[in-house]
Amino acid sequence: MSGEQEKLKNDYQVGYGKPPVKSRFSKGRSGNPTGKRRRPDEAEHARRLIRQEVFRLLTIREGDKVTRMPALQAVLRSQITSAAKGNIQAQRAVLKSVQDFTVAAGARRSEGVASKRLNQDINHMSDEELMAVLGVAQNEQKP
Repeated sequence: MSGEQEKLKNDYQVGYGKPPVKSRFSKGRSGNPTGKRRRPDEAEHARRLIRQEVFRLLTIREGDKVTRMPALQAVLRSQITSAAKGNIQAQRAVLKSVQDFTVAAGARRSEGVASKRLNQDINHMSDEELMAVLGVAQNEQKP
């Protein structure tokens, strides 16, 4: 026996749920002999439900046109439409999402180096700065 096993043997109390050290792990024997699946914990179950709902197809009517799209896309469309109509909170949320996405994409491309402008927290921008950013974005979209 090695010194570590001897120490374990001296300090180790054999009893219910505590098999002897020597026979604890047998070679060639599975840790899950019955093959039953492990029951997912609550957080894993919640994540699965969220994924299921986010990608659930919804039927959306836009004027005379009927479209099927994932729920996430419908929520994003609604948020962007609200932002375009002048809702400041929606504008901040949309810009924050775009900012986070751009920073993440830039970090992947440049191995973590992102510009200071993209790292600026949009929640700390004044309304004037926010309107200036929106104005620049609108001017870039015009032909």
